[in-house]
Amino acid sequence: MKPQIIEDHNGNPTGVFIPIKEWEELKQQYPRIEDKNSFKLSDGQKMILDNQDNLPLSEYQDNNEFVAELKQSNYIK
Repeated sequence: MKPQIIEDHNGNPTGVFIPIKEWEELKQQYPRIEDKNSFKLSDGQKMILDNQDNLPLSEYQDNNEFVAELKQSNYIK
């Protein structure tokens, strides 16, 4: 994937641009990706994120408790 980071005038990241071809592939792989109600964090998941203090995504991926919460919510398998 080749996402492009969009930055404000101060160089702070404000968004991500994903090429349409890659977006279409993501939608096929994850059919519910556009359903706003398909991904709701539980209070436990929100608490885990709140306690992480801006850790990078790789740290969340390695957080067994967080991954277990996601699996319990049936969002990931």
